[in-house]
Amino acid sequence: MKQKNLLLLSAVTVAALAVAALSLRKDGGASGAPEKLLFPALGEHLNEITEVHVEKAGKSATLRKEGGQWKLTDRGGYPAQFEKIKELAVKVAELEIEEAKTSKKANHAKLGVEWPSTVVEGSEDAVAGLATFKDAGGKELASVVIGKSEWQGSKPKIYARRTGEDQVYLCRPTGSGGLDLAPEARQWIEPKFLDLDNERVQNVSIEHADGETIAIARSTTNHTQFKVQNVPPGRTEKYDGVATGVATALSNMQLDDVRAVTEVDFTQSPLAKARFKTVDGLELVLETAKFEDKTWVKVVASYTPPPEPPAEAKPAEGEAPAGEGDKPAESSKKDVAKEAAELNQRLAPWAFEVASYKTDVLARHMAELLDDPNPAAKGEDGGLEGAMQQMGLGMEEDQPVVEPTPATDDEKPAPSAGGEPKPE
Repeated sequence: MKQKNLLLLSAVTVAALAVAALSLRKDGGASGAPEKLLFPALGEHLNEITEVHVEKAGKSATLRKEGGQWKLTDRGGYPAQFEKIKELAVKVAELEIEEAKTSKKANHAKLGVEWPSTVVEGSEDAVAGLATFKDAGGKELASVVIGKSEWQGSKPKIYARRTGEDQVYLCRPTGSGGLDLAPEARQWIEPKFLDLDNERVQNVSIEHADGETIAIARSTTNHTQFKVQNVPPGRTEKYDGVATGVATALSNMQLDDVRAVTEVDFTQSPLAKARFKTVDGLELVLETAKFEDKTWVKVVASYTPPPEPPAEAKPAEGEAPAGEGDKPAESSKKDVAKEAAELNQRLAPWAFEVASYKTDVLARHMAELLDDPNPAAKGEDGGLEGAMQQMGLGMEEDQPVVEPTPATDDEKPAPSAGGEPKPE
């Protein structure tokens, strides 16, 4: 009987030790507080997430997976970047509870986890953000309010609260950085929407609503620079490279926001229409306009085969035809035609909000590209003549110019013994 009880006790002891070892392993060793996840089950359902909704400071973004593609639904279904959505979902799934804090609702605002937030938008205290994850059936997998951060050493810790609960936790995000909820569209999409290689640009024209047209093309003396082609007589460019800045404006074009092109009225306050033509036949037309105090751009692409080089004289027997290497290959023509079609498919349905420093270049007026027509009248950059006029010392327009009278033979000095005139 004693032996039987001893065996039973031994079994219980072994089981207890196994549980203790497992507990230590889960709790990060014997160092102390257990590591618990704020959403223990979310990690197992990451692949089931088909909708993410983010709100902060009065702005929101809803992302939904449709047909295997993530889209920004409140921006007309513009393609979203899966990696950025995955990063947010994983960070929320791996939020570790460091310490349980207050459960009093009155303290939520102080920690930045009050939702809906009553803090005035734009103030420094407007830090509360909401992130909600759902599956294809609309079931909520996780919903969290993220509040203020506390920096301890080089790693931040954040206050977080599950929606529907009053308990607030101080959590430790995994990986580098904190957990910032960004509802702005550019945070979820690829901000670069157009990037035209400067080497491809052949010429540019800008058409304004008032009828003014600007023509820009490559310089005949320096192929890397562009020049205004329709400079009025007596005028010059404001500085070297002023036209080049316009011709290279489509390099690394980035958006701040995007909307369906049908949602932006380009006829209300049009700015200009800029037409870029490339050496290989691609043409991009960009219309810019003001709408709701923002500057928007829409893009249309097309392809026109470049003209064939002039026919050369018939080569001698055995010689390669002259200029054969200058003719664009049929494959390259097809590639550019395909590029134009793909650009249209990707860009034409949308209107892009672009920073003013880019759109201002696309809507340049001639006065912004050329020098002052009469700098002397203002005493600016007028040289000596301008300075004299400013001081009232300028010459009258009808005042005759007095030429020096040539000396007569009697007035000329007598030659010296050496044949040279003597100095007086």
